[in-house]
Amino acid sequence: MKLDEIVRACEGELLNGDPQTEVGSFSTDTRTLQPGALYIPIKGENFDGHAFITKAFEVGAKASLTSSREVQGANLIYVADTKVALQKLAHAVVVKAGVPVVAVTGSVGKTSTRDMIGAVVASQYRTLKTEGNYNNDIGLPLTILRYRDEEAMVLEMGMNHLGEIDLLSRIANPDIAVITNVGTAHIGNLGSRDKILEAKMEIVNGLKDNGVLIVNQDNDKLAWMVEHHGKIAYQIKTFGIHQPALVQATEIQLGNDGSHFVYAGVRFDIPVPGEHFILNALSAIAVGECLGIPLEKIQQALAHFELTKKRMDFEALPGQMTLIDGSYNANLDSMVSSLAVLGQQSGRKIAVLADMLELGEYSQALHYQAGQACNEAKVDLLITVGKEAQAILEGASEVKHKKGFMDNASASAFLRENLAPGDVILVKGSNAMHLKEIINDLKEIKA
Repeated sequence: MKLDEIVRACEGELLNGDPQTEVGSFSTDTRTLQPGALYIPIKGENFDGHAFITKAFEVGAKASLTSSREVQGANLIYVADTKVALQKLAHAVVVKAGVPVVAVTGSVGKTSTRDMIGAVVASQYRTLKTEGNYNNDIGLPLTILRYRDEEAMVLEMGMNHLGEIDLLSRIANPDIAVITNVGTAHIGNLGSRDKILEAKMEIVNGLKDNGVLIVNQDNDKLAWMVEHHGKIAYQIKTFGIHQPALVQATEIQLGNDGSHFVYAGVRFDIPVPGEHFILNALSAIAVGECLGIPLEKIQQALAHFELTKKRMDFEALPGQMTLIDGSYNANLDSMVSSLAVLGQQSGRKIAVLADMLELGEYSQALHYQAGQACNEAKVDLLITVGKEAQAILEGASEVKHKKGFMDNASASAFLRENLAPGDVILVKGSNAMHLKEIINDLKEIKA
């Protein structure tokens, strides 16, 4: 992209330099900046990227944005707010590219759904997909700015508060929007599931006219929305298992090797176990149908898709033990889904569950419900970590063997003392609880 295009896109002013200078990439981090890039200094709570503009040029930046006229250097573009400029640049790239954009959000399952949709879309189109957790007001624009000549984009949209998905949707201007579910994640910030529904529905604010909104009909809040929405300029396509939907799974089989179901007379095999993954696959099928991808291609893509690491990784341990790593993050919905997967396993079932964060006044009740899910899964040994997770112990009234700890080291030591050959161990909790410490301890077990 040439500097004059960048100036127009972000409504900036070229302070000095050649407007025909071309940049090959975009970066907000001098540590990973590639030579020939445009550096975009972002002001954070604890740092200001403007302090690294000189460094950016030293490591090969061809140009830089700045919100200060005092900065010295060649090829500088002045903008009032560099983060807003980043977002405007991304929107300009979307408009210029003119390729189908799929946006994905939800309280749980965003990333695994993104991975499945990405695999399906990539079976027919060269696809740009969100990587890692680049799903916020900086990460999403940076993902879009990786665009070269792909034929489609699959973008994940995350949020903590009202208004955040509205912004992301307007940046990405999607053709297809997917809402996986409306659960309890961030309920401490938003106050109720109705407010969470409102926040997730912001995804349609940037949806193109005659676009498609794809929603989970098994989710009570989304089913209510489908029933009660007013006049809309987009289509709604539903998917589900238990409630009648346009894309519906039948003949469901859940096993240790994965999940199996039939849709439209075609058998689908996905390499991850759990009913929630079938729902994610159904949303990917719905997207594929919207994009005209043959069902056979969709079937093959879902059979071979790869799940982002730390989203329910299964790993063999010595002594014929199995680790289910759900340590990346947790809310009630993902906790219950993970426990359901544990419940399907043969062998002694051990659950190591830590605090779920950002639940506010709902925390005790939701942790208690997680404990009740332990009863449903017939957990043999329950270990909790953290103050909030003590309510899990209370809810798990039918679990005979259980113990709570305040730190990972103590929990891990107790776990290792109580392991036996053939055990299946689920480790699940919010990322801030650092359960990777327990995961690493388990991986050090010698045969």
